[in-house]
Amino acid sequence: MRQALKKYKNQKRVRYKNKWERGGDIKERIPNTNPIFSGIVTGFTMGEGSFIVCITESKTHYTGYQVMPCFKISLKKDDYKILEQIRDYLRCGKVVKFRDTATFLVRKLDEIVEVIIPFFDKYPLQNIKRHDFLLFKIICYKLLSGEGKTIDGIRRIYEIRKHMNNGGHKNRKKISF
Repeated sequence: MRQALKKYKNQKRVRYKNKWERGGDIKERIPNTNPIFSGIVTGFTMGEGSFIVCITESKTHYTGYQVMPCFKISLKKDDYKILEQIRDYLRCGKVVKFRDTATFLVRKLDEIVEVIIPFFDKYPLQNIKRHDFLLFKIICYKLLSGEGKTIDGIRRIYEIRKHMNNGGHKNRKKISF
């Protein structure tokens, strides 16, 4: 017992930025699901939802780029209450109003990995959004493993992102690494 305590005291304590870096399991936080409302959330996502990965130049990041995943559902401003119900049901994200649009946004990587991804694994999308979701999921797990902190990792994420949302925007800026 003494040897074990002595060995423990002599070990260096390592600080981790998040639980995934130390090999922790991803804790799923999907709600106690109501199959009918879950189907409604999936339906709104198929019709009005998006899985987005933004790669922007950044002076504060070591690589010079920042990778930001985002899940969103956009509706008319009049349907704000529906998006609030979705937010309350999933217990993550936020609802914002801008001009004549209301949008439910989830930008935090831990909320995407613990709530959004398990939710759509349990209640899968049926249209082209399924393909986008699967690529989005791969990118999020790559970010969790730290690939967003290296140029090569960002380059791999960029190549995956090119296949999302039917090739993306035509006016999307090309990134040269």
